[in-house]
Amino acid sequence: MDENNFLRTLTKKNSLYLGLSSMIGAGLFYNLAPTSKISSYSTILGLLLASTLAFANASSSAQLASLYPQTGGTYLYANKVLGTVAGNIAGIVFIFGKTVSCVAIALTLGHYISPVYGKELGVGLSVIVFVIGYRGITKTAALAKWFVLIIVAILAFFCIAILITPSTNVLIPLLDGFSISNLLLSTSIWFFAFTGYSRLATYGEEIKNPEKIIPSSILTGLGITVSIYLIVNWLALAIIGPKVISNSNTPLLVAMDVTVLSEFSFLIIFASTIATASVFLALLPAISRIYVAMSRDNILPSVFSKIHKKNNSAYIAEVFVLMTVVIGIYTLNITNAIKMSAFFILIYYALTNLSVIRLKKSERLYSVFIAQYGLVMCLALAITLVLF
Repeated sequence: MDENNFLRTLTKKNSLYLGLSSMIGAGLFYNLAPTSKISSYSTILGLLLASTLAFANASSSAQLASLYPQTGGTYLYANKVLGTVAGNIAGIVFIFGKTVSCVAIALTLGHYISPVYGKELGVGLSVIVFVIGYRGITKTAALAKWFVLIIVAILAFFCIAILITPSTNVLIPLLDGFSISNLLLSTSIWFFAFTGYSRLATYGEEIKNPEKIIPSSILTGLGITVSIYLIVNWLALAIIGPKVISNSNTPLLVAMDVTVLSEFSFLIIFASTIATASVFLALLPAISRIYVAMSRDNILPSVFSKIHKKNNSAYIAEVFVLMTVVIGIYTLNITNAIKMSAFFILIYYALTNLSVIRLKKSERLYSVFIAQYGLVMCLALAITLVLF
């Protein structure tokens, strides 16, 4: 094997689980708190709007990944379609945005397990995920499958516990707290929760039959994820309301604590830990793939392009990513990390959508209107994060 190239080892099934593990994560266990503080019950509308943008961006990523099935994501696509400057911007904002995402995820884990030692626990998780990623993406995907199944099972139990609790009122007032500015800001924060859908695009060089598997896995995984987010957050609001949730760093745990099955609240802590690790499993190695792509083009030092001959992992780049995440854990808080990450990733997907718009009609899988909607929404939400 060439020390600078990956092997194609990911099948359709483990690609789907890898995508799901990237999305059913930290945002589900935290984002309801800041968004309900901003927009009360209408945070659900922000969630729905964020999901439409997620589908637009996901369709653009899927189309480009099927055309250019190599490592690099939008860094690669923008280089091919828009030019070197746009490609370099995409690579830089991805690295910054996703590194800060790792920080937010690690800090979320800390709040659920032990607020006192949250940073140390976050660092510990980062090291564990690095060790797993070092062994290669197929090992990561195999573990991701079990993580996804465990999380979904616990969330199903969470929903049942709320539904059988007498005080639950599923008829929540969706327009309570609604305004255009509140909607856009909560949408921007919810957007952070869905950004894992592009993870498969960054692994394009490692997926078998990528032209077919990537579009199918991305859109199927996102559909499942949106459904889970909507049901879980709706029910959490149905049992305790936004005032209580907005004052907590552990909104789902607070919701579980007031159900008739509150003695099983520890399961939510367990699920948040698994979900956090699950997202991390695919995210930390994904960042390293952008380092690989940029180093191949001599934008970053060539040492980052080294691929482990036995494990098929970008081990040097992954060590560097781990170091930057640890630094971020000790310098940022969760909400600021989420906003910062969302801003950078919105710019990243604006370039993704612009790349699709510039494609020839024969190269597109879907209507250009979807990419145009994605571009406008990405820019609007990025501006919202700057203004508010």
